[in-house]
Amino acid sequence: MSRNLHLTLAFMLALLSFVSCSAPANTDSETQAEPTENGETAPADTTSGFADRLNIDDGIGSYDFSGAVFNIVLSTEQMSDPYFTDAENGEVINDAVYRRTINIEERFNVSFEHHDTGGDWNEVSEAVRISVLAGDKAYDLAVAHTYIGLTGLMSNGSLYDWNKLPVVDMIKPWWNSSAKEKLQIGDVLLTACSDYIYQRPMVIFFNKQMIADSNLENPYELVKSGAWTWDKLTSHARAVTSDLNGDGVFDESDQYGYSHTVGWQSVTVVHSMGLSLTEFDENGYPRFAPLASEKMQTVVEKFYDLLYNGNQTLHVPWEPWMGAKAGITPLFGQGQVLYLHSNTEILPDMRDITIEFGLLPLPKFDEAQNSYYVMSDTQVLIIPVSIDSPEMVGVISEALAVESYKHVVPAVYEVTYENKRLRDSESYEMFNIIRSGLVYEFSWTYGEGGPMVYILPTLMSQKSTNLASFYAQNVKAAEKQLERVIDKVLEHYS
Repeated sequence: MSRNLHLTLAFMLALLSFVSCSAPANTDSETQAEPTENGETAPADTTSGFADRLNIDDGIGSYDFSGAVFNIVLSTEQMSDPYFTDAENGEVINDAVYRRTINIEERFNVSFEHHDTGGDWNEVSEAVRISVLAGDKAYDLAVAHTYIGLTGLMSNGSLYDWNKLPVVDMIKPWWNSSAKEKLQIGDVLLTACSDYIYQRPMVIFFNKQMIADSNLENPYELVKSGAWTWDKLTSHARAVTSDLNGDGVFDESDQYGYSHTVGWQSVTVVHSMGLSLTEFDENGYPRFAPLASEKMQTVVEKFYDLLYNGNQTLHVPWEPWMGAKAGITPLFGQGQVLYLHSNTEILPDMRDITIEFGLLPLPKFDEAQNSYYVMSDTQVLIIPVSIDSPEMVGVISEALAVESYKHVVPAVYEVTYENKRLRDSESYEMFNIIRSGLVYEFSWTYGEGGPMVYILPTLMSQKSTNLASFYAQNVKAAEKQLERVIDKVLEHYS
C-alpha cells in the first residue's frame, strides 16, 4: 500500500519522531534511585555519526524465511507518519522507510503486508483480540495505542512475551530500555518500543522575542545549565503577563506567560518533576507509589500556583476530539504567549507562524534533579500470542528496529536539522535532551484512565491541592485493579 506524503506530513513526522523510542531508562523519585545516565546535554548528532550506523554489526545473523509474509496491523489515523510505502518519491523520510522495507525483505526473504484498521483508539488492540480468539494467526506484530485496549489483551492472555522471543536484544541502542524496565510484570514483558515507533512528546514552545524584550534568561542556557525548573518557568510567566488593553479583564486581548490545557497533558508534569505513579516491589511487580508524599504535595502546589495564583496562565479548553493537539492556541502565534505547553504534533499548525519560537523539555522539579523527563504516551509494539513463528517475529522485529536506527532516524535528522525545520540548532539540541529523558509509566499504559493515573489533572480541574483526601478516596480501588491485572498476567504467563 502506498501513500503520497505531503510536505506538511513530512514536517510533522520529522518533529514528532525524532524523540524516538531508543532513549535510556530514567527515574528520579523518592522511591527509585537516580539514573546512572543522567540525561545531561548531549551534543547534536552529526552526519558522520549517522554514517557510522550503516556499518554497525546488528548481531542478527543469517536467516531465510522462504518468502513468508510478515503481517503488521496498525492504524495510520493514530500515527500521521509513514510506517510503510511502496515506492520512493524523493521525500527523505518516505524513501528511508522504503529502503528499510527493501533491505529487510531482501536480506531475510520475507515480504511485508500492512493491515490498516483506521480509527483513533482501540482498533488495533481489538483487531488483535479478534484474531487471537478466532485462531486465524492474521498478524505477526501490532503497533498499538499505548493507553487503550492493552489491559484487556494482557488479562486475556492474548499477547506474546517479548522476553521469550529469540534474537531481540533490548540492550541495543535501537530499543527503549525504559519500556522494558517500566512495563514489565516480574519477568513478563508484553509491550515494547524500538526506533520503529515514532513519538510525539510533550514539550514547551517559547517566544524568543518576548524573552529578549523582557530581559529574561535564555531558556536554552537554563536547560543546559540544569536551571530550567517549574519555578523558573513560573517566574518568567509572571514577568511577561500583561493586561494589554487595561480593561482589568484577562481575555484573548491580553498577554500571558503560559498556556496549558488541564487534561491528559498534566499527567506528564508528574514525571517531569522526577516522580513515577508506580514503583516495583522485590518481585518486580508494579505497585502504586506512595503518592501522598511530601514531594508530591509540593508538585501539586507548584503546579497550582502556576495555573491559578495570578493571571499568567491562559487556560485552553480541552475537548476529546482535539486528541494530541489539545493545548494549541492561536495566541501563541500572535505573540501573546511566552510558553506554550503542548506536544510536537501541533507543529504542522505552526508552520505559518511568523514569530521566532524555540523548543524546550518540560522543566525539572528543582536544580538538584539530575535529568529532564517526559512520559511517553503514544504507540507501543505488541505481538499476538497466536504467532506461528517466534523466530521470524524476533528476527524481523529486531531488523525493523535496527534498520530504523540506521535509516529513518538519520532521515529525520536531515529534515529537521539540515533543513532547519526547527528554526535553530538549539532546538535540535533540546530534542536530544528530550529524547534522552523519555520514560514509560506502567499505570498509564495499563491504567486506562483510572483515578490514580489522573491524580494531578483531576486535582487541577477541581482547583484543589488536597492531595491527601484524593489519595485516600482512590488508592484502594486503584490498587485492587492493579492487583487484578497482575494476577491475570501471572495466571496466563507463569
